Amino acid sequence: MNETIERDSTFVIRGYELRSAIIFVVAFIGVICNSFVALFTRRMKTMNNPFGWLTSSQATAEIVQCSVFAFYYAPMVFL
Repeated sequence: MNETIERDSTFVIRGYELRSAIIFVVAFIGVICNSFVALFTRRMKTMNNPFGWLTSSQATAEIVQCSVFAFYYAPMVFL
């Protein structure tokens, strides 16, 4: 499980560091995108209906989930 990828003698990437970085980047992008969705569905007049409310609440739940992955799970994988 602790395989390493050697590029040269001074720069070594361990497998878990790479995995942690990928998880963090993807989750952080998810937080940003879902924040925009939640913000814009609440501001748009055409989304002021049950579908818009469900979309906004789903985006809010995804913000929480992506935040947990970015700021709790990714550092645990890194360590």
